[in-house]
Amino acid sequence: MHFLALQFEASPYSNDHQVRPVIDGIDLLRDCAGDSLGIDPPQFFRQSALGRKGKLLIGRCSCGDVGCGAIRVDIAVADRRVTWQFEAESTYHFELQQYLECFERASLNTAWESVGRTAERLVSSIDFGRLSDQGYRFEWASTRITRACVTLCFVKDGRQRLFGVDWDDRRAEDAEQQVRSWAAHYAERDV
Repeated sequence: MHFLALQFEASPYSNDHQVRPVIDGIDLLRDCAGDSLGIDPPQFFRQSALGRKGKLLIGRCSCGDVGCGAIRVDIAVADRRVTWQFEAESTYHFELQQYLECFERASLNTAWESVGRTAERLVSSIDFGRLSDQGYRFEWASTRITRACVTLCFVKDGRQRLFGVDWDDRRAEDAEQQVRSWAAHYAERDV
């Protein structure tokens, strides 16, 4: 059986972070996919294939675009064992409990987060119910577009709508508070 670990690294080129699968101490992407980047942690851990069968996105092109050079593994789960099929020639087998514990621990890891990334996580967990009632579907939050501003992306009537909310750029809780205040005010306007 192989041993899986997940490593977190900054990715300055793509202005985000990356989760990199490490199998038996060897970085799978570096070993098999050259200069490919891992997947940004929030996107990585939202995948439905974690812990079950399916296709798991583990890498992207060095340009940072997930749609460019996507690297996936096929996952099969049977008999307390997880199998990763990576490309045609590489197969890895993991003990199910170690595999699930690896993903559980890694998904709870926030040590990699900067203040801005923590702010994004807190803002993304806000219930935008009143805006949802008006047809706005929350997509994402980013503090990496404009300094001291949380950019919010919503979709309404099939169109993307971006909003900027200022924050102090020092305390993640301030970003959350400012966005909650903005959302309450914006929902009252019923725009």
